[in-house]
Amino acid sequence: MSVAHFPVIGVVAPIATAGLVWAMTGSSFALLGAVIAPTMIVAHHIDGVRRATRESRRTEAVRARERAAERELNMVRDTQRIIDENRAYPSVADIARNREWAPARNGHTVVRAGIQTDGSPWLVDVASGVTVIGDGPAADAVWTSLIVQATAQLGAPQDPGVPARWANGSSIDRGETTEVALAIRCTDRGVDSITTRGSLPTRVDYLPDDVNGADGILTAIARISRARLKVRLTSDTPHVLIAGRTGSGKSHALTALVVEWATRFTPAEFQFVGIDFKGGATLGPLGGFPHHLATLTDLTTTDVPRAIEGLSAEIRRRELEFVRQRVTTIENASDVPRLALVIDEVHEFLRQFPAAHDLLADIARRGRSLGIHLVLAVQHPSGVLRDSVLANIPVRICLSMNTLHDVIQVLGRATSVAPALGRCLVTLGDGLVRDVYVPSIEPMTVSELSGERVHTTPWQPALTRPVPRDGRTGFGIVDDVAHACHRIAHWQPSDGDIAVIGDRGSGRTETLRALVGGHSATWVTNAQELDCDAGIVVIDDLDRIMDSMSPVDASAFLDAVRRVRHASHHVVVLVASSQPLPRVFGSVRTVITLRTATLEAHRATGAPPETFDPASAPGVGTWRGLRFVLYERTDSSETASRP
Repeated sequence: MSVAHFPVIGVVAPIATAGLVWAMTGSSFALLGAVIAPTMIVAHHIDGVRRATRESRRTEAVRARERAAERELNMVRDTQRIIDENRAYPSVADIARNREWAPARNGHTVVRAGIQTDGSPWLVDVASGVTVIGDGPAADAVWTSLIVQATAQLGAPQDPGVPARWANGSSIDRGETTEVALAIRCTDRGVDSITTRGSLPTRVDYLPDDVNGADGILTAIARISRARLKVRLTSDTPHVLIAGRTGSGKSHALTALVVEWATRFTPAEFQFVGIDFKGGATLGPLGGFPHHLATLTDLTTTDVPRAIEGLSAEIRRRELEFVRQRVTTIENASDVPRLALVIDEVHEFLRQFPAAHDLLADIARRGRSLGIHLVLAVQHPSGVLRDSVLANIPVRICLSMNTLHDVIQVLGRATSVAPALGRCLVTLGDGLVRDVYVPSIEPMTVSELSGERVHTTPWQPALTRPVPRDGRTGFGIVDDVAHACHRIAHWQPSDGDIAVIGDRGSGRTETLRALVGGHSATWVTNAQELDCDAGIVVIDDLDRIMDSMSPVDASAFLDAVRRVRHASHHVVVLVASSQPLPRVFGSVRTVITLRTATLEAHRATGAPPETFDPASAPGVGTWRGLRFVLYERTDSSETASRP
């Protein structure tokens, strides 16, 4: 409190002034002012002192109340802090009493060792190693608390002995050692001192925790740690991404999932197509499963484009089937199995077949309800899979990666723990990250699941040589890859002229015979044999015929062909040659392309480059942009032969 000083000048000044006036005037009234003014000033001073004292007391009372409230608030805060810290870092006894507790497995290395005098947990960092020195119950309790707490946050130690060691370098030792960063020395009464490497011991009065129930907690943690990798195929978890660096066990996890599904579902409920660009090493052993439809490898890639088209056709087929059944999801459909496209080394697959990007994006987007699932194994998805694919894959399985940042990128969730060898982190799209182990698959399990395949692939097998007629009509079979079907190839004289182009030995004559079929035809080799009323005129091996003629006769022959073609609309010319046709045949719009020696010759006929095969069998070629094969020739089918 500040005290007002007595106003000496304020009192003396009026008296001196009054005395001066009295001396000058001799008036006694001047002396009256010398009394009144000082009296008022003194009274004002006294009143001010009283007022200041009263205000000071009031202010002090307010401050006292504020200090009391602040002390009470700090006590509440400290109490709440201690409660929160004990909730975040519970003691072993508290854990044992709470049945809902579950190990954090968050990778944090700061763990609880005991309790401080104020009741808050005593925390230590085991990242660089901790040792407990001393014998007796206090040292045993601190050691037990450290082991339980570290196991709850880091998982079971790789070496559970003494010292206990974890994959991230953390360790907890017992006894004198120089290999740790922190030493805790205990006596019979409690914790005596803590020594950090490079510093002098610090005396402390920490207390060990109650560790009753520690064995039960470690048993529960071990049971949780035995949780194995499981993924349900549903509309909520339709697609799976498996990521991990080389040697992390991606192929092992891929196999474990397929074996689990093959165990859970019948072949009528679940089927899978494998794409294994490691030579079939991963999925090859599963080829004996009755659920298995096909496995494509990088050793034989000729069927990959066919499979891509076939799977696209399967999407369309299922959409039509769902419309027919009046359902919208696979769960409500009848007699429609789930189909998984399982791809190992997806980065190599997409590098060789970039067109498959669109297929994966389509399945990722529409496969959820149609029951078509993606299971993709990759070292790291960044830069390999499109965002449109990743955005539709809720199930992420992350094995060992190079950095924690890679783990977070794969999971799409924040985490501070990296998976240990033989384990993986899994998120099912629900925001939770689970630490599970990848089960080993015994050869006996694979053998027990093997059986006869009863279903066919979503695409038809390639047609590589003529096929038996088996009562079918037409002149051959068309391989319609885009619609995943084989169609009968039909031709009638009303369809117009046809040119058959191919090298010698490619089946040109057989193709002409197959086209003629049961129709009446005239096979000509010179101009005299041409007839405007012939109906079907067949000119086989045009280039040989032209080579055998003189230039004059060759010109006359071509003129005769022109006259016949223009003289009657009822004449249809079928011509075969190994060379581009002369200009007289320029109006022939339908071309059958058989085997040619070069891609340039193949494309010159108007055939698409993807049907080019210089090693194709006789009677295999391209018709109307699609690959086709003739029927096998039999004596009964030779209704038209050359004269």
